Amino acid sequence: MTIVIAQNQPGPLPLKIPFTAPITGDVTIAFSGSCWSSTASNPGGVEVFLDGKSLGKALLFFNAPNMHQALPTQIFAVNLGEGQHTITLQALSSTVLSDRNDFFSLWIVD
Repeated sequence: MTIVIAQNQPGPLPLKIPFTAPITGDVTIAFSGSCWSSTASNPGGVEVFLDGKSLGKALLFFNAPNMHQALPTQIFAVNLGEGQHTITLQALSSTVLSDRNDFFSLWIVD
């Protein structure tokens, strides 16, 4: 079963995405998105937080500046409690940027 938390949510970062857990226990949260770097030869990406705790990072090396790039899809194992939760997406540095042309999706995969 796949449950959509956010589908093609436009940037810019940071984004806070509240949701109510439709299921609880051990689940997988999947993330995809895009961003860009203001400088060339720059590592960067997005960090994903669930209720303030880091789940992990989607990392990418940006060879060219100012070019929107798809981040690698990331899968995070979590123990999801009942009720309201918030996923926060945050750029890893001040040179990693996103705007209304960047989109982010999150799913619970059970």
